[in-house]
Amino acid sequence: MMIRRRRRLPVTLGGRLPAITAEVSGTGFSAEMMQVFLPGSVVHGTICCGQRDLPFRGVVSWAEPGHPRLSIASRFGVRFTAEVEGLWELLERNLPPHRPPLLRPRTDRHRAAR
Repeated sequence: MMIRRRRRLPVTLGGRLPAITAEVSGTGFSAEMMQVFLPGSVVHGTICCGQRDLPFRGVVSWAEPGHPRLSIASRFGVRFTAEVEGLWELLERNLPPHRPPLLRPRTDRHRAAR
């Protein structure tokens, strides 16, 4: 049986593009970001799980473009091409979903406005 969890975890693609997962399983994840990937694209990166960064390699299975002018993020799904060490333990723990992290760190201007 495949375990799939709704998790908002930060992901870095190629070491520089930030994304946030919507769901994570042992076979892949779906995520949101402002850029869009074409299905079939080979990707690699890391999934940040607390104090650990779990490296992964995969293929984009599907993608839905967003609308940058309306601040609507693109969504896409990645199927892992190799096992991600430590991910299974994270999914088995079944911790409650975390509050969504920010794609970009807040600037001082945003902090002063609050």
